[in-house]
Amino acid sequence: MTYIPSPSATFDFDLTPVFRAGALIQDETFAASATVTTDLTASAARRGLRYFEFLARLVCSIDHGDAVEVVSDFVETELEEYPKEVARLCEAGSRTLSHAAELYRDAAAGQVSGAEAKTVV
Repeated sequence: MTYIPSPSATFDFDLTPVFRAGALIQDETFAASATVTTDLTASAARRGLRYFEFLARLVCSIDHGDAVEVVSDFVETELEEYPKEVARLCEAGSRTLSHAAELYRDAAAGQVSGAEAKTVV
């Protein structure tokens, strides 16, 4: 039987900072996902309420004969509110990406400074 030497299980570097940075980034990612999900849910709830209000007004307008006015009011309101909703969601996404970039930058800077400290004797 031929003996094949196995690689050494001893590392000459410390992986703890890498795992710590990864865990921090993962925690922040989960928190950011929860924030974006909350923003999306709130947006859907606001739109749903506007639709139900529109339907209620439309049903009542049939008796009064002003359905065209109700529909035009709804379209006007949606044209005003839709860009605001998109802006809110884009702002939340931008904040999330900016924060993630900052975390990655900090993790990379920590690893670089750790590597420099080990190489400078």
